[in-house]
Parts: sequence; C-alpha cells; structure tokens
Amino acid sequence: MHKVTALCADFVGEINTLDARSPLTPSEAAFVLDAIHHFGVLVFRNQTLDDEQQLAFSRNFGNLHKSIASNRSDLERRVRSDEVSDISNVGADGEILAPDDLRRLQQRANRLWHTDNSFRDPAGAYTLLNARTIPPEAGETEFADTRAAYDALGADRQREIEGLIGVHSLANSRRLAGTGGVFDEIERARYPAQEQPVVRVHEGSGRRALYIGSHAGAVVGMETAAGQALLTDLLDHSTQPQFVYRHAWRVGDLAMWDNRITLHRALPFDDIRFKRDLRRTAIQA
Repeated sequence: MHKVTALCADFVGEINTLDARSPLTPSEAAFVLDAIHHFGVLVFRNQTLDDEQQLAFSRNFGNLHKSIASNRSDLERRVRSDEVSDISNVGADGEILAPDDLRRLQQRANRLWHTDNSFRDPAGAYTLLNARTIPPEAGETEFADTRAAYDALGADRQREIEGLIGVHSLANSRRLAGTGGVFDEIERARYPAQEQPVVRVHEGSGRRALYIGSHAGAVVGMETAAGQALLTDLLDHSTQPQFVYRHAWRVGDLAMWDNRITLHRALPFDDIRFKRDLRRTAIQA
C-alpha cells in the first residue's frame, strides 16, 4: 500500500510510490482523497506525464474546469485540451515569450495569494500542477494552511467573522495585479462575481478554514473599505511564516492541493532567461 511522508507537519505530504500514468483502483483513489483531506497539499514525485495522462489522473477526483484561457480567441494556446492550463513562459515555437506578450500578463496574478476558481460556479476543489520544465533557481510556489490560520484566531475574532460572505471576482485579482486591462467584456460576462463564505467547514475533514485570497474584494453588507480591510487583515494573518510551506519544484513533481483549505502563490524567477513549463488541471467543487 502507498505511504504518505509529511514534508510539513500535517499540511504537506509526499507520495513516492504512486505512478499517476496508471489507472487508479478505487482503493487508491480513496487513499489519495483521504490524504489530501488530511494534509491539504500532496506532492507526487517523478511523474513523467503528458497532458492526456494528467487529465486521466485528475478525473479520478471529479469533473474538470476548463482553462480560462480557452475562452479567449486572442490567446494562442499550445495545448490541445481546454481542460489543461498552460502555466508557462513558453510559446508554441518552444521559445520564451516576449516580455509584453499577453499570456505573461494573464499569469501575473498567480503571484498574489489566492485560491483557484473561487470566482466560478461551481468553485474549485482540487488543483493538480505538474512540473515539466523548471528554472535552475527561484520560481517556487508557496502554500498557506487556512485551517491552521483559522484555529489561531482568537475566539472573539472567530465569532466576528462567522457567517460573513465574501465576494470573489476575477476582476478583483486582475486589478490587484495591475492587469485589469486584459480582463475583457466576454470574461466579465462569463465570470460574474460569486458569493462565498469567509469561513467554511471543509467537507473532507470537518475543520473550519478561511476562504479568502486575492479574488475576494468585498464583504456582503459591509462598506467597501471596511470589507477590504477585514479581508486584508485575514490574508495577512493567514500568510504568516508559521502557516506557510515553500515548495521548491523538481522536474516530475505533481502537486495536488485542496483550494478550500489552502492559499497559494507563485514566486518570481528570471523568466526572460529561463524557461518554466507547468501544466495545471482543476477539479470542480
């Protein structure tokens, strides 16, 4: 049977014995789900996947979201499936994208703390990200445990935020990243703002977690400035070092995380000199 080794207490687990190219048995799929619900983040090592194999593995855990980029006719895509997101700085010709390429701007918001697809209906459950090519330095991904962050709030603060509803929008994270100009009218119509609880009970573990991040830009029933201040305060609290794990990628890593109990962000690297190619699939809640 497979085993999970803790990389970061009860937050990040490593699995070295599972080959994601092979069909999972029902017991193996249940093992992965139990592990992701316990930890929040899993890292499967040495996964030499192509896009179809990653899709097949991902479908063990639910229905897939389509990539946001698949809706845009002005973006050249080098992947065939609408359900695979190309998280890279590489074009179809294999060369590094120009500094002003629109695809670079689309990804700038990944450097903000966020939870994937909280602005969609249905929202995001799990994300899987496979490292095909990585730079020789930097370019890590940080993850924050929003269950531990919630637990560390004082009882008064927990009571204060219980029942509050946040408003999540792709437009808000694009605004914060300074890329609001690439959020076109078609996307505005396709991805209207979604209301999500600020505190949610995780279906897999029964634990409370904060559900916040850069997509959340307002709180229902609060003045805009007050709501934003509250969300910023909770985000600052949740991303303190004691709640954060920094993942240094290896080629072949397949990271899987539960967006309902985590935040994450990409760290910068010299993307003018070095290539970085990761492929993402996302499971609907």
